[in-house]
Amino acid sequence: MKTSILVLFAALISVPALAQEEQTQPDYSRENLQRFVAAIPEEPQHERRFRFSWGAIEFSALGQRWTISPVMPLSGSGLRTTQEWPDPFALTGTAIATPKRAWRTQRKVDAEMRRIEQMERAKIRVQR
Repeated sequence: MKTSILVLFAALISVPALAQEEQTQPDYSRENLQRFVAAIPEEPQHERRFRFSWGAIEFSALGQRWTISPVMPLSGSGLRTTQEWPDPFALTGTAIATPKRAWRTQRKVDAEMRRIEQMERAKIRVQR
């Protein structure tokens, strides 16, 4: 019994020893690397389905090339419903860069204030 266990144990230990091969250093010479890289097949060039260009998206479908343009503009980069360019100085309170509509509005407010003041003066004259 002891002998059979000892033989089994020796066989189990010897199997990995027999399986080991002599280790060789890999060859990283220039010629070997060039041969390895040359054996790699090139991927075929596929036409991209979608192409993005400035302000447009082009794609191929149903045997035709389609273009979707214009793409939505960036915020503040184009004219809005008022057909006036955005005013970058509006939040700072700068009076120089305000659009014409702001000047007209201020002029109307001033005219209304003058009219109210004239009515108040007329009331004061009538009460005396």
